[in-house]
Amino acid sequence: MNIKRAVCDFGNSLCQQMIDGFYFELPSSIKEIKEKEAKGLFANEVSLHELHRQLVIRINENGSDRYFKVGEKAKMDLQGNNHIHSLHDKTKSDTVLVTWLAGLAYYHARQQPDVSEETIEIGYFGTLLPVWLLKKSERFGEKLEAMASRFKAVRTFELLTAGHVRTLEVRVEQSRCRVEGETARFALKYDLELNQKDDVAKYDDAHTVINDIGGQSQDVCKLPPGLGAPGTADDFHSVTDQSFLKVLEQFRMDKLMDYFQDVRSLEAFIVANHETQHFIYKDPVTHEETDLTETIEPMLRHFSEVAMERTLHSFQFSYGQTIQYVHIGGVTQILRFYMEEYLVQTLGEDVIKQYHSFPSDSRKLNIYGSEIIAKSEVKKQEAAAANKEHV
Repeated sequence: MNIKRAVCDFGNSLCQQMIDGFYFELPSSIKEIKEKEAKGLFANEVSLHELHRQLVIRINENGSDRYFKVGEKAKMDLQGNNHIHSLHDKTKSDTVLVTWLAGLAYYHARQQPDVSEETIEIGYFGTLLPVWLLKKSERFGEKLEAMASRFKAVRTFELLTAGHVRTLEVRVEQSRCRVEGETARFALKYDLELNQKDDVAKYDDAHTVINDIGGQSQDVCKLPPGLGAPGTADDFHSVTDQSFLKVLEQFRMDKLMDYFQDVRSLEAFIVANHETQHFIYKDPVTHEETDLTETIEPMLRHFSEVAMERTLHSFQFSYGQTIQYVHIGGVTQILRFYMEEYLVQTLGEDVIKQYHSFPSDSRKLNIYGSEIIAKSEVKKQEAAAANKEHV
């Protein structure tokens, strides 16, 4: 199988992948299991429709076989979300490698359901790293190169899900890694067909602050007018002491253990109800309803207020400069109502309408930016190759 381009955003809540324009996502959950358990997981074949919920793979690391439940299959496991409890280095994390390979296996099974053994060749692969991790190194390029190199090795792995068993080898020709948050600027400029967006003119004379709030950290970057590239490391700021998933887990243990057995179920409950701001819990057995709104909303409001204050004070600007704020990320999409509520109270509705944006597809802007870059690079390389043939 030949893949022109593949891009991944390995978030703390979700692993987003886009392969030759096909988008899908998996929960960023993995659970390592024993070989015996892996072989006894399935009593019947799994339908293609349910495959994304039943991913189990085998990988080989340093000559040893390792077995993993991935995504939805691992999401509710007690140890399936260990990565949320600390800042994990994505250049070394098992979660990154395992969710990537499981995603490739899922894509292959969809595209080639009857092929049980094949080599996957990827021409261009792109991924991202958060600002907090890049700031730990002497230079950003050091970590970016380390992350990109993870995907260059030739790897053989196996999808073990009943009905879709296959052995795959993956080879990546080019691998690139960019900065989370900053990469979203390309998705503010262009659509996925590389056409310039209609509203891009508002950024021409304004500095832009991209505020990217994910499950693990809040990354803020400052762009020069015209959505240009940040100039120095000082144009990036990261907050790691208020991790949304860690806050949720502590809140669950303090207030909601009678209702939610794990942080993922609480997260799913909030995602399902955030648009209405009414958090009504329905017991799955008794069907009795409990209104948790007055318990949950103060926590969401406090998190939002702290996040917005940090955004507004991340950088200093001079008199006369215009600043556009763009709020993106999976957590931003969930908390938009509370963030806007706080900003209106603090700055006024007119200021928010003119200088603060909450894109409707905010949680996908990083991977969309990665796809735009990948598509543009592949297009340039194909044109260069074609010109070379005519010389």
